[in-house]
Amino acid sequence: MVRVGFRWLVLPLVGLLATAIAWSEYRALRAVDPADPLSSRGSVQASQPWSGWAGLRLARLAESFWRLDPPGAEAMFSWHLSRYPLDRDAWHDLAVVSRHLDRDRSVVLAHLEAAVAVQPGHRETRWRAATLAQLLGDDSRAEAHLRRWLEGQPSATGQALFAGSRWIHDPDAQLERLLPAGEEYLAAAVAYARRHHRLDLAKVAWKRLSQPRDPDDPVLLDFIDLALAQGDFNAAMAAWQLSFPDYRPGEVPNADFRHPLGVPRGLHWGARMPAGAEAQRDLETFVRQPASLRIDFDGSENLRLRQPRLRIPLAQPGDGWVLSGYWRGEGLTTRALPYLNVWLDGGRHARLDVPGASFDWTPFRIELMGSEESRLMHLQLRRDPPSQDFDRFLAGSLWLDALRIQPLADPHAPGQAPNEAASPDAGISSP
Repeated sequence: MVRVGFRWLVLPLVGLLATAIAWSEYRALRAVDPADPLSSRGSVQASQPWSGWAGLRLARLAESFWRLDPPGAEAMFSWHLSRYPLDRDAWHDLAVVSRHLDRDRSVVLAHLEAAVAVQPGHRETRWRAATLAQLLGDDSRAEAHLRRWLEGQPSATGQALFAGSRWIHDPDAQLERLLPAGEEYLAAAVAYARRHHRLDLAKVAWKRLSQPRDPDDPVLLDFIDLALAQGDFNAAMAAWQLSFPDYRPGEVPNADFRHPLGVPRGLHWGARMPAGAEAQRDLETFVRQPASLRIDFDGSENLRLRQPRLRIPLAQPGDGWVLSGYWRGEGLTTRALPYLNVWLDGGRHARLDVPGASFDWTPFRIELMGSEESRLMHLQLRRDPPSQDFDRFLAGSLWLDALRIQPLADPHAPGQAPNEAASPDAGISSP
């Protein structure tokens, strides 16, 4: 009976206490002036000594108003955190205000570390801590926070590298001091380097990556595209050879179509054809095994062609080059037939028209004049359609195979092939 009576006595008291606390929280919240939260601190402290929801709201509002009264904001944050020390945002805001007031550097850093300690895995807090630590001149602390911020989100690697480049200028040091372990971060660094034209950074990241890369790996294609754009053709060719051991620097990539065409980047063939055309490897008709490139036109479109296309880095500069190969045509229609368009960077374009509507495997040879700066050749199949001619819709098929390149001065250049047509099954070893 005594226990039952005690229970009925305690329960109402607990209810009354909860009601009093709720009423106190309500009154304290009402005392907060959103337009001037710092002036509300006194009344809130008097009515809500444990901080509570009102103190939390004051801390959030003060984040925007602290410049009006930095000492008052510092006192308010300190009071709130002495009662609610698990407020990471308030710790960070206190660090910001303390720095503004020129408090001792160790005090500011202590506030900063308290914000991180409350929730170490919170990314925004890590980012804020890195930024503030760098402003305080503590680069090593800023780097540590950046690495932790980056962990688990390799897609943000570029943002971390951009931030860290403000005080780390050596690309090797940037990767060493900012990136967590893992190839996904190095791959993202190469992508960032391509977007920002940072070949120096891409080279350092590339050396740290495992090799060979898959032929369609974006990191390989990013590196090749950047190296070509920056004119480092030796780096591009060396990287391509790691994934294609049969490729030799200075040769035509995938000249005998031994490999799939791949995505149209790097030193792959660009073969995304418009409607009415299709480009693919032909494993049955070829001059050199195992395949040729076949382009089919279905006769439904007045095609303007700029594909297929290929970039060919040269092993060394030269005054002139010979591009040779074999082609074949079958049932090509219209008076505006496709043609080969070839040029060197900084040089004039050379045009070679197909021999006719239908022709068996036929060797071709294109001579190009260059300069000492010419290190990149472009090969492109083009067609410039007529306006409204009755035969404007292109149909038929065209093949390319056994492409070779040699300096123009070489009298034994493979382009000097016999004039007679070659049989597709002739097994020609060199055009």
